[in-house]
Amino acid sequence: MSLAGQVHELLAPGGPIAARWRRYEERPSQRELAGEIAEVLEHGGVLLAEAATGLGKSLAYLLPSVLLAAREDRRVVVATCTRSLQDQLYERDLPALLGALRLDLRHVRLKGKQNYVCPRLLEVVEGRGPEESRMLDQLRSWAARDPEGDLDRFAADDAEAFRRLRARVCADPMACSAQTCRRGRECFWMRARRQAGQAPLVVANHALLALSGEREGLLPDFDLLVVDEAHRLEGVLLAQLERSVSRHRIEEALRLVGSARAAPSGPRAAGGLAARLEGYGLPLLEAGDPRGIGVEEIRSLARRVSECREDAEALFRRLEPRGPRHALYGARERYRTAGELLGSDLGVLEAVLSHCSHFARTLGRFAQRLGAPGASAAASELGAELEQVSARFASLGQDLEHLAEAREPGWVYWRTAGGRGLELHGAPVTVGPHARRLVLSRAHAAILASATLASGGDFAFVAERLGLGEEWGVPYLVVSHPSPFRLAQQMRVVVFDGGAEEAASVAELVAELARATGRNQLVLFTAHERLRRAREMLRELLPPGRLLLAQEWDGPAGILSERFRLERGAILLGVQSLWEGVDFPGETLEIVVVAKLPFSVPDDPMVEARGERLRERGLDPFHHDVVPEAVLRFRQGIGRLIRRADDRGVLVVCDPRLQSASYRKPFLEALPVAPVVMRDKRAVALEAARFFGDAVPVEDKA
Repeated sequence: MSLAGQVHELLAPGGPIAARWRRYEERPSQRELAGEIAEVLEHGGVLLAEAATGLGKSLAYLLPSVLLAAREDRRVVVATCTRSLQDQLYERDLPALLGALRLDLRHVRLKGKQNYVCPRLLEVVEGRGPEESRMLDQLRSWAARDPEGDLDRFAADDAEAFRRLRARVCADPMACSAQTCRRGRECFWMRARRQAGQAPLVVANHALLALSGEREGLLPDFDLLVVDEAHRLEGVLLAQLERSVSRHRIEEALRLVGSARAAPSGPRAAGGLAARLEGYGLPLLEAGDPRGIGVEEIRSLARRVSECREDAEALFRRLEPRGPRHALYGARERYRTAGELLGSDLGVLEAVLSHCSHFARTLGRFAQRLGAPGASAAASELGAELEQVSARFASLGQDLEHLAEAREPGWVYWRTAGGRGLELHGAPVTVGPHARRLVLSRAHAAILASATLASGGDFAFVAERLGLGEEWGVPYLVVSHPSPFRLAQQMRVVVFDGGAEEAASVAELVAELARATGRNQLVLFTAHERLRRAREMLRELLPPGRLLLAQEWDGPAGILSERFRLERGAILLGVQSLWEGVDFPGETLEIVVVAKLPFSVPDDPMVEARGERLRERGLDPFHHDVVPEAVLRFRQGIGRLIRRADDRGVLVVCDPRLQSASYRKPFLEALPVAPVVMRDKRAVALEAARFFGDAVPVEDKA
């Protein structure tokens, strides 16, 4: 029997899965999607599979994947974008499916290094204050008994304190390696990799999948690939490929060596590796090498920290953008050559590059001598640290040289100056070639699944972004399955034309909705500045006791989302990450307000560079790039509202362009139900109250 036939039989009403899986529901679209995925997994190729929320996409791809991995010697990698979905698949969905199939299949969850606690760092790190010290004690106790060392599994009683501490106890994704660790038997990351190499099914994430294409050994070889949340794969690839250098990155590397500024009397008081080398490593170095290493050579290392810091300051003064700065956002400028960035005098750049090279060579040389055969455990430990910091400086120098020269064909370069200081950035204009090289070419069959892959019913935009198509030698198939929910009954859509300035109009509408319904609202903005102004107004407009949360101002998205889920009548203002990837079922979210259609900022360097390429091909960037991207993001935003068959919700889009713009058609097609247009905020609130069956305040009945 073909794999597709086996899948259809297992998912049929009255079949084995229906009889043994308590969450089973009869879903013809799910069975059809599972068969389509099975066909491609068995015979090869690439499938773009769009399946709306509620269809049961996870089971549709897990079932054929599990069956193939069990009956043939073919490893399957399932990659998600969010760690929460990765955990759900590994901890809930896969065990339930294997139990229903009565199948014993080894499966492993594998994340990036920075998600695992580092035993060495956990041993040596010190808490900054009593809160962190208590949490470190809890972490050490947890790590001693947890088999995975996955920091996502640590139940912190203070999420914000743990967030600050986490970066100081996790494995270093840049510098940590099997060669430098010297604690391979204890390392949770190394243990997880060994287990993945022995498992026929690995649950990974996009970031690790992308990175493993560049660094051998991060993921075991695989034959079959399933990418869930595939609409986010391009962004993850861009983030992995992007290079950046900042003052902070340079300072962090120098701090690890030791600061002569902090202790002019010598490196011992300064702290860092220079002090430890002089106090402990020097005798070992002298004993291990007949030529010896003098104390002056080590002290010169600390003195060079000050010199490098001064040269870096001079470099970043030269790099300051020349144009005007926004009070909130700072400045962002694109550059195309080293001359445009620095002028004709490159001496200050050469000085910093020379420092990076010196630190990398010198620390690497010391590391080799400390880690020589027969060295003590303590000497090997110090040598490993030196090797890691050496790798940091080598990487820093390479990135700085690449960004300053700005020579890579097909890349775009820019500098920013704002709250995080001045930074240089560079990234490829398109990830298509990299998606093929790093991800798609590694598998015999690839399934790219998401609730949103088509823009205006067309998959071509996403396919081109990911380098798919006959012209690239990567043909693909597409399937699309609509929502199984009764959206016409579960949802109302209003286009609100408030006629006022965006922040004020949205704030007044949200306050009216809060007063009339008392329901949880998610308000999605496209700019931090407008979110900030709306937040200030809502603090005055909302009644006392009403919880108002604003992304970044009141905390990161993850922590705010957890607080929001626990409240009723709460209002969450979000940008960027809250447009997608968050799940608020039932009463945790009943009203979504979209402040504006989510178009990219026109002067974004990446948008500019893509536009230039499209114009070279005779295409209009707005209609071939800007609109399709905005439609996909719009679909993600409105997809936050109805997550289950019994959810009910109201969507309000505060952008009259949805009714009047020439490009409105694909946005209107993205709406699950036909919208009504209203111009009075009180009327919108009353319509929402009536939909929910809420009692309308007496003053609003008049």
